[in-house]
Amino acid sequence: MKMFRVTTTTSFGWSSTMFALFLAVWSAEVPAFVTAQQQTCLQVDTVSNLDLDAFISKPWYVQQQAENSYTSRDFNQCVTAQYVRKGYKTFWGYDIGVYNVARNANGRTMVGELCASVTGSGTLQVAPCFLPKATAGPYWIVAYKEGDDGYALISGGQPKNLVTTGNDVNTCGPDGNRPCCKTGNGVNNSGLWIFTRQKNPSRELVNRVRAVAKRKGFATSVLFDVTHPSDCDIYPNIVRNSGSGGGNGGNGRGRGLLRANH
Repeated sequence: MKMFRVTTTTSFGWSSTMFALFLAVWSAEVPAFVTAQQQTCLQVDTVSNLDLDAFISKPWYVQQQAENSYTSRDFNQCVTAQYVRKGYKTFWGYDIGVYNVARNANGRTMVGELCASVTGSGTLQVAPCFLPKATAGPYWIVAYKEGDDGYALISGGQPKNLVTTGNDVNTCGPDGNRPCCKTGNGVNNSGLWIFTRQKNPSRELVNRVRAVAKRKGFATSVLFDVTHPSDCDIYPNIVRNSGSGGGNGGNGRGRGLLRANH
């Protein structure tokens, strides 16, 4: 930018030379500010005024999920999540039971029994029942709808990792021009799930939730499909046995991941 030296004074008491210099510096900084903003993950909001009792009232069927240390691509059948209020607080202060089930193509079933407690509207913390809350990971309900086409979008906390390759580059946000981000792939602060109330919903519904995820800043390329063959079923004894899970002083009865062949 060229600057011309003149001797007049602005109403702020600056010489025009000083004012021109200010404009030059400001204009040089604006692109850097815009670029930094464009490369920042969108702050994700959770569901406000969540009716938790309604949310946990029925089983959820997972339709798509992101891979992490405890969500394997191999266990991509019959993935369900069930929740129940325990009616008491465990030694570590948890009062919600979490029961996850998944199966692989060979029929091997994995059951995860965990514990949770509410941390805010639309946010919980989840961990194996025998571990203190300091080790729990975030569980965020990002979007939620009840009804025959009920769904929920669940994240393991705020996504912080920018996606720099593929179809997710700068295609997120309300206008579809902001960065897409993902959570980690470890234990805590990881994971993304699309839940539905229907066992086998329409693809249109799943795509609708994917679109919600994109608007909120989530990279959807990390998601893989889960199928629910006709022999998939909900485990009804899970809720009946919800009294277990570390209620006796966190003595280890609360299980992390259990494996069983069916």
